[in-house]
Amino acid sequence: MTRPAPAALHHTCFVVHDLEATARALSEAFGIGPWNVWTIEPERAVVRGVEQHFSFRVALAEVGGGTYELITPHAGKSVYDEHLAQFGDGFHHTGMVYPTMQAVRDAKAALLGDGRTMLQEGSGGDVFDFAYFEFPEIGSPIEVLFLDPEKLPPPEAVI
Repeated sequence: MTRPAPAALHHTCFVVHDLEATARALSEAFGIGPWNVWTIEPERAVVRGVEQHFSFRVALAEVGGGTYELITPHAGKSVYDEHLAQFGDGFHHTGMVYPTMQAVRDAKAALLGDGRTMLQEGSGGDVFDFAYFEFPEIGSPIEVLFLDPEKLPPPEAVI
């Protein structure tokens, strides 16, 4: 099997307690925005190897061809709650996007085959599939992601 390569660096993510206040602060300080906000409830969710429901709120804003991502936990326990408890608000991960659902699944299999630790994963039908892997070499997780923006619902809010 050829190791799939990501199509692009998709985003830089910060986990925060207050999504709206953080988005407004970044908007006021740097003009970043608009922020599109969704609540994500994966159909299938796994945290540290155990299937368990979790959901989160996410805000995305484009900045010069890149994307800033803010996440706050919504329901259930996840690595986002762990991060906030251990470190407080702050940088969490970078996200690598793959061109197809199969490519991201192949990437996950390859990383697991390399002995990488998967922290959390979630999938939402044919819309998205993601997983976070530990990368102690850089001191933070890396997310592998497939996302079909054409199938995303309209944002719940725009900040």
